[in-house]
Amino acid sequence: MRRVLVTRPEPGASETAARLAEMGCAPVVLPLTETVPLHPAMATGKVDAVAVSSPNAIRHAPQSIFDALKDKPVYAVGSRTGEAARAAGLNVVDDTAGDAEGLAERIAAALSASCDVTVLCGHVRRDVLERRLREAGHRPRVIEIYNTLPLEPSDDKVQSILGDLPVDDVLVYSANGADRLAGLLARPGIGTKLRAATFYCLSQRIAAALGPDIAKTAKIADFPAEDRLMVLLKT
Repeated sequence: MRRVLVTRPEPGASETAARLAEMGCAPVVLPLTETVPLHPAMATGKVDAVAVSSPNAIRHAPQSIFDALKDKPVYAVGSRTGEAARAAGLNVVDDTAGDAEGLAERIAAALSASCDVTVLCGHVRRDVLERRLREAGHRPRVIEIYNTLPLEPSDDKVQSILGDLPVDDVLVYSANGADRLAGLLARPGIGTKLRAATFYCLSQRIAAALGPDIAKTAKIADFPAEDRLMVLLKT
């Protein structure tokens, strides 16, 4: 049975582990980051549309945000984010972008220039979405819903989770997670257990964050979504 390491934060880690178990794999769950709510207030002002950059932006948002935006057209970065937004009562009109660049393109194509776009996102992020929206003539208003914090599991804890058997595959979902994983690989006695594994990444940028040696052999999903990553894992 293939042992697959999952380092994304909870509750996503457990959700991914369940999918892996259904596929006949043995998930090894070791979150290296955690997400925490920032308890933002809803900004005042005009809202023509809403952009949501991740499921965590929905998971950690207060009800006041949903109440204020429930009638606005929502553009979600992917299907998981779209599902979470619909469950929260939001009006999702598009959830097929895949990443921040694609999300900005979808909004720019759907809306005439000079719209006010509320962006629900995390504190730790690239500024691609808001920058691309500005370039398209829109006015993004960023509301940081959550923060992503590093976890520093001790060597003993890592060893106890990894066990004595080798890890066959590693799933990597974000550049931030890849940075944390690269630190884990650098630890004596731990990196050797993972360096023979195959690394599966949502994008080439994420693979690059793991270092040039791993990036050269990493498997990259053809679209930045977990479903595509799972398909890649099956091949």
